Amino acid sequence: MRTIAISNYKGGVGKTTSAVNLASIYADAGRRVLLIDLDPQASATDYYGLYDKAKAESRSSIELLYGQSSVADLAFETGTENLS
Repeated sequence: MRTIAISNYKGGVGKTTSAVNLASIYADAGRRVLLIDLDPQASATDYYGLYDKAKAESRSSIELLYGQSSVADLAFETGTENLS
């Protein structure tokens, strides 16, 4: 398993754009990809049209970080094969 983290304190530098594009590239290449959106603005979640669903179901990275839920319980299918 390979982990790639994209992080920068400053906003507006392309973190989300880089993350969703890399996730899509790897998924299209047949790799299983889990993109975890830790941004308080949930931009990657919104990019895949999942923001309202995540909010309605109260599924967020907080439950994962505090150990209240498993990845399997929180992950959404994005509509892109191999990408959750």
